[in-house]
Amino acid sequence: MRLELVVERLDLAYEMRLENLEPITPHLIGPPGIGKSTVVREWAEGKAKQLGKEFVDFDTLTPQDVEEILEKPEEHYVYADKRLTGLDPVDLSGVPRPVNGSKYVMFLPLALANLLSKCAGLLFLDEFLNENRPNMLAAAYKIVRDYKIGDIALNSKTLVVAASNSAEHSSISNSIPKPLRDRFDFIEVEAPSLEAWADWMDRTYGAEKWDRNILAYLHWKPSDFLANITDTVEDNGYEPPSTPRGWSYVALAFAKTKNEELRVSIAKGKLGRVGESLMAFLANRVPSFQELVRRPEVIKDFNVEQKYLAAMTVAEAINKSERNIRRSKRFMEFVAEYDDREFVSALFAFLKKQRRREVFAAVKDNPKILKVLELTGRALL
Repeated sequence: MRLELVVERLDLAYEMRLENLEPITPHLIGPPGIGKSTVVREWAEGKAKQLGKEFVDFDTLTPQDVEEILEKPEEHYVYADKRLTGLDPVDLSGVPRPVNGSKYVMFLPLALANLLSKCAGLLFLDEFLNENRPNMLAAAYKIVRDYKIGDIALNSKTLVVAASNSAEHSSISNSIPKPLRDRFDFIEVEAPSLEAWADWMDRTYGAEKWDRNILAYLHWKPSDFLANITDTVEDNGYEPPSTPRGWSYVALAFAKTKNEELRVSIAKGKLGRVGESLMAFLANRVPSFQELVRRPEVIKDFNVEQKYLAAMTVAEAINKSERNIRRSKRFMEFVAEYDDREFVSALFAFLKKQRRREVFAAVKDNPKILKVLELTGRALL
């Protein structure tokens, strides 16, 4: 399922909880590093804004912060990202203590339970299927079944969400007892499309903060966007998988350094053998945008890797300034005459949606360019 639909499923679970229809825990299942936790946090941040509440991350709070929030719980939205494998049952059930001099022992709730009982928020239980301790599972099942942390009921505006790597991607994944499975809404999550990933990078970090040649490589070899992720793949025991998370890191790191030796080390350290393929691709050199539009005939001698890099170079120039559309017309006409549909397809894939429409409007009266666009396919527009 696409990440956009995951958001709709979270919206529906939240609405049903508010209306006390059927409390359910959405459980995201999918490969590692594809954005499961990111989409949940972004959903929570959006919900806090929609409710007009201050978003607070539980892991950043001091004891004093907790006290201040509990004085005005209606003003805050608490987000708590907890990996079950890093918790102890007491973290959920509370600590047994005599209360007010009583001869009886009661469970003194911990800060997390207090906050989520009084505030709107989201409790994210990550690595759910990796947990196998019976007492830990009992505490976790109580949360997803009863919406309680120990004996403390969660606020009606608090949603519980779980996430796990699918069994094929994790050798330590465990099974959920069948009677408890209907307490979850299992959502199989797919990796984002390359376009969605690039849009997210722009939105999150800014277009100038990451190396867009990484995107050129991924369009050239899209299968590497998610590679070496199953536990059945033979490796040396520590080679990292190639995931959207890893690509984000490499794209950001490459934007900060031009040191070739350092780049090779980063690519191999974060992407494994895929990193070697990336560096071989990037070893191809292409002229600048100014040189390409001045002498478009140079692309006739390009190999396929250089064509993808050149398409990215031209697209990025157009993305930065609409004025570069006019400067690129002669270049695009040469490409059209050369009937290089692969180049045209890559160029339009790298253009932002608004720019695609502007480019098409600028060249629609040119029969040569229009013909190759039609042959390439209007789906890109």
